[in-house]
Amino acid sequence: MLTKKQKNILDFIKNYTKRKGYSPILQEIAKHFKLASVATVHQHVNALKQKGYLNKTENQRRSINVFQKEKFVSVPLIGTITAGEQIEMFQQSGESIAIPKIKIKPNQDYFTLKVTGESMIEKNIDNGDIVLVKQQNIANNGDHVVALIDNSETTLKTFYKEKNQIRLQPANKSLNPIIIDKNRDFLIQGIIVDVIKNSEKETKNRKSQREEIKKYDSLPINQIICGDAVEVMQAMPPNSVDLVVTSPPYDELRNYNGYVFNFLGMAKGLFRVIKKGGVLIWVVGDKINKGNKSLTSFKQALSFQNLGFNVHDVMIYKKRNTPFMRSNAYTNCYEFMFVFSKDSPKTFNPLKTKTVRQGHEMLPFNKKADGINKKIRGELKPEKTLINVWEYAVGLHGSTSDRIAFQHTAIFPEKLAEDHIKTWTKTGDVVFDPMCGSGTTCKMAAINKRYYIGCDISKEYVELTKKRLKCFNL
Repeated sequence: MLTKKQKNILDFIKNYTKRKGYSPILQEIAKHFKLASVATVHQHVNALKQKGYLNKTENQRRSINVFQKEKFVSVPLIGTITAGEQIEMFQQSGESIAIPKIKIKPNQDYFTLKVTGESMIEKNIDNGDIVLVKQQNIANNGDHVVALIDNSETTLKTFYKEKNQIRLQPANKSLNPIIIDKNRDFLIQGIIVDVIKNSEKETKNRKSQREEIKKYDSLPINQIICGDAVEVMQAMPPNSVDLVVTSPPYDELRNYNGYVFNFLGMAKGLFRVIKKGGVLIWVVGDKINKGNKSLTSFKQALSFQNLGFNVHDVMIYKKRNTPFMRSNAYTNCYEFMFVFSKDSPKTFNPLKTKTVRQGHEMLPFNKKADGINKKIRGELKPEKTLINVWEYAVGLHGSTSDRIAFQHTAIFPEKLAEDHIKTWTKTGDVVFDPMCGSGTTCKMAAINKRYYIGCDISKEYVELTKKRLKCFNL
């Protein structure tokens, strides 16, 4: 299922590695194919990695390895299934699809289906795509399922089991859900485990996004842009943004509609568009895999520092009501809020808290290496600057009271975004979120009389952000 461009890039990598004994870097691939953007090469390489042709270690210079013996398994193509209205039960087509073996778990049955219709487009399942289905008869709420209704009709929808019914939810706001009550026959035939994109349509969509981005010849303030943030930032004027508050899709803890995160392209783009004296708030955590933390957060922080950012502060976002319990360690309740700046921050409006004691008393000063406290009479002010550990409740009425926001899989608290906006900017400054998700940063910037720019590669999340802002007339 390789596109022509992917096959050409794979052949170039194979021949280059065979000739020189080491792999090409992304810039060399871009130069060979006369591509202006390294980000485009990165996307092709990631696609080849996902399809089982390449192995690539992130953030290393020559780290593209070709799997010498690509291992594929043949999975039957059962036929066509609608992602719109129900259709008659699909039939065997006699065809099969080659699927990378790494996507197939042993001792389990799989089949593939070609999708028609557009009821799942907001979950990145489009007309012409092929879905890989694991055959099973049970599902969890939120799973995308292939379902048989009344022993005669099949459909592809998101599964939800509710009190007295089953709801099959489309991912297209123009369509209504299918409700299955206890009087109807219903059977889950499998759950979707992967989507093989229709390469021709995907190419057209990317071209359309690029054409849309080219329209922005000045700073697109108070707009939500659908597109790859790396490309959007290339179209933005340099040194134009006062503050960025964002959280990346780190360690693949969430499935953001198949999006592959180009960290290095994102980091370089942010350094380009942030003003001298501007600030980047990077909210990030680490995946725990078999008791071992990834330390992705610190790897990314060091990369930002190498690009030229100052690590102005390392702050903690503490979750007041965290659900993340561990069996053999203390409860994990925090993420990092790295505060990066270009030069020294031009604005700092510290948030204050009341002091426990006030008035004049003997206070320590000038403590040196000998450890001896020296005291002088001084004044305890009525207020002091907050510490760099900020605690917030999470969930509904914690992160936000906007129920619509929870259509996104991971949101951070509105108060977190607002506190940083108040601290590092003044009225009329520009606040940017390159991965805006549910639009929290944009909403809080608008409420606090700052200009906002939001960007997300997912059309679904762009529409979610616009709808959320519209609810508050922002």
